[in-house]
Amino acid sequence: MHKSLNTLALAGSALALALSPALAAAQDETETMPPVEAPATETPADAQPAEAADQDPRLASLPADKQEAVKAWPSATQDYFWSLSDERKALFWMLSDPDKVRLSELPEDQQASAWAQIESLKAPSQA
Repeated sequence: MHKSLNTLALAGSALALALSPALAAAQDETETMPPVEAPATETPADAQPAEAADQDPRLASLPADKQEAVKAWPSATQDYFWSLSDERKALFWMLSDPDKVRLSELPEDQQASAWAQIESLKAPSQA
């Protein structure tokens, strides 16, 4: 258990380091751009994704607590999660929700770099 917590802390630190350049660029970008999110309103279009998520057969393979966690993520993060290998899905669960969202929003080359760091931190404890 202790090794798992250390691994989780190291993975979070590595992800933070890997994401730092992207986050700095994103912060600069958001200062010049208008807000992306529109006010939340109840419309049939807004209700559709929630209903679709409840009907997603992939969710049935997860425990109830993880099903709720997946439903709380943005749709892009959900899509990214489902695209991962089983091994990476297990590592993805070790990240904080904000890190999960950031990782899913990175360009592919930066995602690959972040995964290389996350996996390299996990590898020594498996030996």
